[in-house]
Amino acid sequence: MGQLGVKAAAAAVLALIGLALLFFGVGFLAYALATALAPSLGVAGGAALTGAIFVVPPFFWAVIILSLRRTKPKPIVVPGNLWMALFAAIAKETPWVAIVGAGLVAAAEIFISRRKK
Repeated sequence: MGQLGVKAAAAAVLALIGLALLFFGVGFLAYALATALAPSLGVAGGAALTGAIFVVPPFFWAVIILSLRRTKPKPIVVPGNLWMALFAAIAKETPWVAIVGAGLVAAAEIFISRRKK
């Protein structure tokens, strides 16, 4: 049980290191780009263009993704037969089907083991 905690802590530390590398890597990349653009555009212009390069593409991507229409789910058709309706209700709840099946198998095993004695 102790090994699980050690592995979880190591994974958390590794994730924090990865996030820090990503954060500082993007920051230094933006700083280098702004510094390279400063002689031609000035300090403020270089910083503005660098900010636009890093902000505008993800913003447009988010707007496009959010504006795409999602397909509406098809309405559920209720079957006319009572047994089909019961089966459809059970089929929606997959964990219940597994629990009921395990219970039936256990009951059958108990019944069969009593008959063999």
